[in-house]
Amino acid sequence: MKTNLLIYITSLLTVVLSIGPLITIAIRKRLFDAPSEDRKIHKRIVPNLGGLAIFSGFLFSLAIFIDLSTLKVANYLLSGGIVIFMIGLKDDIIGVDPMKKFIAQFTAAFIITIMADVRIMDLSGFMGVYELSYPFSISLSVLTIVGVVNAYNLIDGIDGLSGTLGLVFSLVYAYLFYVAGELGWTYVCLALAGSLTGFLIHNISPARIFMGDCGSLMVGFLGAVLSIQFINTSSDGIINLGFTSITSGPALAMAIVILPLFDTLRVFAIRIVNNQSPFKADRNHLHHRMLALGLTHMQATAVLSLVAVLFIATALVFQSVGSNQLVGILIFMIILLNTALSIYLFSRKIGLKEELLDESPQFDESIQSPLIANIEDSKTFAEKILEKVSKN
Repeated sequence: MKTNLLIYITSLLTVVLSIGPLITIAIRKRLFDAPSEDRKIHKRIVPNLGGLAIFSGFLFSLAIFIDLSTLKVANYLLSGGIVIFMIGLKDDIIGVDPMKKFIAQFTAAFIITIMADVRIMDLSGFMGVYELSYPFSISLSVLTIVGVVNAYNLIDGIDGLSGTLGLVFSLVYAYLFYVAGELGWTYVCLALAGSLTGFLIHNISPARIFMGDCGSLMVGFLGAVLSIQFINTSSDGIINLGFTSITSGPALAMAIVILPLFDTLRVFAIRIVNNQSPFKADRNHLHHRMLALGLTHMQATAVLSLVAVLFIATALVFQSVGSNQLVGILIFMIILLNTALSIYLFSRKIGLKEELLDESPQFDESIQSPLIANIEDSKTFAEKILEKVSKN
């Protein structure tokens, strides 16, 4: 237990002590995330090298407390993490072509799945599937890693959100791995949790620093790898938590990462339906919709984080129903919540349009043709207002 605490504190202090110098360097070298795009929410320049502090704290803590006897795949895990981190850092500083980012992500995924042999080997009866063939196992694992990496990258749009979601899954997995007796993976989770805690101290709105792509990509990468390893650990034997036993590992892993994954799939689907590139940036993510409700960054982060905890709690409570049924419950829940949010936002938009129309100038119908042009101009002006409202 002392080692667990030391790992957490070491990574936390490393990040806390390195954030200040990083902000100074970013200011002097003009390494900012400038609000130059329509989709940008923040209205001021903010340093975006927080991921450098997170990764440094994570590496430093693991370098002191972990070795190959504790975690046999530690070298491959860090190798894949470095690939992800470097491509993200380059993107934060000078920008990177999306294809190069995908190549780096697939490279890191292949390092983990082939060289480290950390891959989804057994689905524990989900959809009637148990042990997977090696080619299918590699393919599914690689796609899972790349998908989760990009999901956490895309959801990093408001202060504290990606870091808080990462903190939630790292603490949950730390507990699950600790109970399962997987100390090496427990240390990885605690090192990440400490780093994210130290970062969030400076990322609370108004944020002094962002984690940038190098941070969000790394958080997604570790989230994907931990999820895959947990599926394997749970399939090797029942994990007894006291109040429940983990018998549906894949469903629980899905619950832990479902929020960013659903948000990514939903946004991609909307763009494709509208004949747009699925990679086109817009303001239709869940965090944008939270802000449209009038919530602040911290309120939106708190709501979405509580929703993430709700899914994890649901998956834990309903472990006994079976993987297929539990996945169905989770999908039904998130579709229901998204539908309710969409209906509410639509009703608010309609109400705002009606309010604008009610407040627009009224014209006397008895007035004859000399003023018809003015009326038409007024209507055009009202229509322009409505167009602006609909865009937001």
